[in-house]
Amino acid sequence: MPGKHKNRQSYRDPEIPRGTRLSEAQRIEILTLFHRAKWNQSKIAKELQLARSTVQLTIKRGICTPTKPAGRPPMLTTRKRRRLVQRATQDALHRRMSYEEISQLEGISACRRTLTKAFEKEQYHRRKATEKPLLTPKHMDKRYIWADCHEHWDFDAWKWVDWTDEAIFRIGGFGDVWVTRKAEEKYEPSCLTPKFRHRPGLMVHGAISGISKGPLTIFDEGTKVNAQVYSHQVLPRVHQHIRQMERELGAFRGILMKDNASVHTAKYTRAWHAYYGFVKMVWPANSPDLNPIENVWRLLKYRIGKRFPKTIDELRQYLIEEWDKLTPEDYLKYIKEMPVRCQAVKQSTGGHTKW
Repeated sequence: MPGKHKNRQSYRDPEIPRGTRLSEAQRIEILTLFHRAKWNQSKIAKELQLARSTVQLTIKRGICTPTKPAGRPPMLTTRKRRRLVQRATQDALHRRMSYEEISQLEGISACRRTLTKAFEKEQYHRRKATEKPLLTPKHMDKRYIWADCHEHWDFDAWKWVDWTDEAIFRIGGFGDVWVTRKAEEKYEPSCLTPKFRHRPGLMVHGAISGISKGPLTIFDEGTKVNAQVYSHQVLPRVHQHIRQMERELGAFRGILMKDNASVHTAKYTRAWHAYYGFVKMVWPANSPDLNPIENVWRLLKYRIGKRFPKTIDELRQYLIEEWDKLTPEDYLKYIKEMPVRCQAVKQSTGGHTKW
C-alpha cells in the first residue's frame, strides 16, 4: 500500500552509527533475546539502541565473530622474501651487498624501507662484521686436533699452564664512552671525550696461571720488541714465575704457553727457551680465542679506559695499578672454562668460537 511506512517511527538512536562492530557479549545478548525471549528484531534493536540491520545480521551469523576484511596484500610475499634472503646469504660477497643491490639481482623492485622490513620478518639485519683471525683449512685442522687432545683436561691440569701474551695499550678511552647529559650539554667540557690524531701507547707482556698471577712487563715507548728484547726482558721473569708456581705445588710441571708470533719462534728465542728448560705447549696458529689472558687484556683495557689516561706516564701508572688490582676471581674463571672452549672448537670443526 503506497505510503504504508511513511509515518513509521525510528527505533534506533541517531547517535549510534550504522554498522557498529559488536562485542561478543552484545551478540550473545541479541541471540538470547531472539531465541529465548522470542523478541522480534525490531524490539531488540529498539531496546539495545542498534540498527535493525545489525541485529538481523547478528542473528543470521550466530555467535561467530565476523572476520575482519583482508587488507592490502604485502608488496613482498613470503616466497620473494626467502629469495632475497637466500641470495643475500649465498656467500661472503653477497652478505656485504646492500639490500638494494640484492633486490636488483633478484629483479625485485622495492624501496629500502620495504626491503628492511622484509629481511626483519626473516630475522635478518645489517650488522657490523665481527673481526676474527683468518683461518685456513690447515689452521682449522690443527685447532680441532689441539682441542680434541685437551678437551678432557681438568682444572688440575690447566692450572700448570702459564698463559702469556703481549698487548698494546693506548692513551684515551677504550670503546664507546657514555655520559649523562641533556641535549644542550653536548659540548660541555665534562661531556666531551678527547680525540687524538695519533694515540701513543705502550706494549706490555703479562702472564697468568691457575696458581698465581705472573709479572707484567711494560716496554718503553717506541721500543721494537724483537727476539733479543723479548728474551732478555721477558723470559727471565716468566721463568721465575713458573719456578714459583712449581715451588708452591712441590713439582716440576710448569708449562709455558706462548703463541706463534715471530719473536716467540725465532732461533734466538728458542735458544733461550732451551737455556731455561721451558716445557712449551704446542699451540695452534691464529687461536687467541683459546688463550684466557686475552680476556684479561680486555678487562684491563676497560678499567684503564674508564680512568682515561691522557699521557704516557699516566698510562704506565694506571697499567701498574690495575694489574696489581687483578684478583684470582678476575682470571681463574677464564682458565676453568678451557674444556668448554675446546668443545666449542670441536663443534665448529676447528672454526671460530665466541671467545
